[in-house]
Amino acid sequence: MLDNLGQRLGAQAMMGAVLLVAASALIWVGVGFAGYALYLAFLPNAGAPLAAALAAFILVIGPLGWVAIAHLRYAHAARPKFHAAEVQVTPADPEGATLALLAKVAQEKPLLAVVFAGILGASQAIQHRKH
Repeated sequence: MLDNLGQRLGAQAMMGAVLLVAASALIWVGVGFAGYALYLAFLPNAGAPLAAALAAFILVIGPLGWVAIAHLRYAHAARPKFHAAEVQVTPADPEGATLALLAKVAQEKPLLAVVFAGILGASQAIQHRKH
């Protein structure tokens, strides 16, 4: 069952990297076309230099403004603060520390805890397999 686990994980990681690069390339091509469309829209009324400056300004300030508004809107949300007394970790028990951390994460974000538990289980299976 775990014979070729490393090769399968490596192949899936490579496929994910290729898909990430392809998706990123498509996004950048779309941004380029959007910039060119804005430039062509401003060109008849503003002239070439001003049209290019307006298109660049819109493509830079638009996303930055959206991020600033989103940050200001959700900045007041209370973030969980962990105190030393809530999580007790002994240096001699690293597995206990991992379980304590997962238990604390599970209280706030259960889906994230399931993902981390799966990753830790896979890493432990790879670490303890017989050669």
